[in-house]
Amino acid sequence: MINSALEFDTPDCHVVGGCDLYTTKAAGGDKKLYKSIDKQLHSMHQESLVLSSSLSPPSYSPPTERTPSIFSTSLDGPLSSSFMASTGTSFGSSPFGPLDQVSSRRTFAYLIAVLNASHPDHDFSSLHPVDFKRERTANQVVSAFSNTLFGVGAPVPSGLWEVIDSHIDLKDCVIYSHTPSPSFLADEPGTIWSMMWFFFNKRRKRVCYLFLKGTRKSFHRKAKTGLQTEEEDESDEDMASYGTDDEIVGDLELEE
Repeated sequence: MINSALEFDTPDCHVVGGCDLYTTKAAGGDKKLYKSIDKQLHSMHQESLVLSSSLSPPSYSPPTERTPSIFSTSLDGPLSSSFMASTGTSFGSSPFGPLDQVSSRRTFAYLIAVLNASHPDHDFSSLHPVDFKRERTANQVVSAFSNTLFGVGAPVPSGLWEVIDSHIDLKDCVIYSHTPSPSFLADEPGTIWSMMWFFFNKRRKRVCYLFLKGTRKSFHRKAKTGLQTEEEDESDEDMASYGTDDEIVGDLELEE
C-alpha cells in the first residue's frame, strides 16, 4: 500500500518511493559482511592511531602507555570513547556510538546490508559510519519526509505513519539517515535527488528502510513508451533483471 502511494508524477519530476521491512537475523552472507566491516574499522582505527601519533609533540609520549586494539579489553573494561576522542579519530563520536563496542559496529553493518539488499546493483560496503546521520527524534523525520513531499507538490499518503508504526514501533526506534553521493545518483539513470531513512528497533530486531527519489519526467516517459536510446534501453534491461517479489532479498529476510 505504501509503495504504491509513494510513486507518482509531479509537474517537475517522477517520484519513486518505497518502504521495506527487514529482520536483522544474519544469514551466511551477512556474517561475512559483518566480519569484513569489523576488519575494515579495525584497519581504519590503526591508521588513525599512527597518524595521531605522528602529529603529536615528541614530548608527549608516556613510556608505560601501550596502544590497544579496537577489539581489546583490559582490567578496566573495553577501550573507552574518551580515548578515541583524544586521538582525534571519529570513533568516539560515530552516529552509531563508540565503534569499539560490538553493538555500534553491528548496527552500522545492518544498514550496509539493508542498502546492499535493496539496491543489488550497488555495493555500499565502502561507506563509512560518518556517511550516516543519527536523527534526534521521530517527529523530526516525519516533518522532513512530509516537507519533501510538500516540496514537490504531493500530500503525505493517508495512514502511512500508522502502518509503519504498527510494524516497527516508532517510539522504540533509533533513526538514521543517509544522503547518497553524486556518484550514486550518476549510476541511477535519470535520478535527480534521493533520500534514505532507517528505523532500527533493536528489541524487535527489525530495520524499516524508507526512501524517496526524484527522476526526470522525460526519462520516465521514455521508459514507459519504449522510446529510450540504445544506452538507456540497456540500462533499463539491467535494472529489470533484479526481482522485487522474492521473500529473501540478498541474505536478509524481507518481511511481508
